[in-house]
Amino acid sequence: MDPRLAQLLQMTSLYGTLAKYYEHIDPKLHMYFYELHFKYENQLVQYYWQLHEQNPNMPNR
Repeated sequence: MDPRLAQLLQMTSLYGTLAKYYEHIDPKLHMYFYELHFKYENQLVQYYWQLHEQNPNMPNR
């Protein structure tokens, strides 16, 4: 797997998990981690499609 893609997957997962954990415990921390999750999720999708354009044999799904 591409190292940058792996890193973005890891960060997206980490911040998504933390956002979910704090959802009912601390709304401010929930939003803090959700915003980070969303940021890395967007980067992940953009990077995935960039790799896909460079290598059309990658799976679409």
